[in-house]
Amino acid sequence: MTDLIPLIASGLTIGVAYTVVPGPVNTEATRRGLKGGFGPALKVQIGSLVGDVLWAILGLTGAVVALQRDSIAIMLGLVGAGFLFALARSAFRGAADIDGHEPESPRGSGWRVGIMFSLANPAGIAFWSGVGGGMLGTVANPGSLEVAAVLASFIVGSAACGVLFAGLAGFGHRHASGALMRWIDGICGVALTWFGVRLLWTTLRRASVWLTPAFRSMV
Repeated sequence: MTDLIPLIASGLTIGVAYTVVPGPVNTEATRRGLKGGFGPALKVQIGSLVGDVLWAILGLTGAVVALQRDSIAIMLGLVGAGFLFALARSAFRGAADIDGHEPESPRGSGWRVGIMFSLANPAGIAFWSGVGGGMLGTVANPGSLEVAAVLASFIVGSAACGVLFAGLAGFGHRHASGALMRWIDGICGVALTWFGVRLLWTTLRRASVWLTPAFRSMV
């Protein structure tokens, strides 16, 4: 049992670190939380956690190795960039709204946004293929118990941070005026655009490396 303590500590640490890193998930959760309160922000965070857990399972079981192909990473990158640009457009529309009210999002869209953010992020493949093997590599003959310990502790750490983050956004919702929300929408729109451009650029660079040999073999 004592052998599980380092794995649990590592899982908790990774769950916290993975959640608090600035990125599109926290940007969109902040925007929705300041607009709608605790619930909308929490939906984005939990939706993202669902996708993260899927990547974690694939990484910890070794199945993610089968997904480490340039074609899959490029497809995920293009889908993710397009999704980020769509959300940035929504944020800019909110910033341009003179009344400070954006049309209400479809019911349950926060869950889908969070899941989409996570699953369309090609970094999840690389992260869990390295981290999963690295953590379990510290244990001799790791089995299902060790995998479950890492996964459960990751979920606890990530969920705790997600709830805390949503709570902070919900607290800010009570003090955010219409003018402030337009500024926040604009800032989030810029941030989401930046994340989208960065992901698109990385994806296109990867695609060029992958496609160049194919073109050369054709000529």
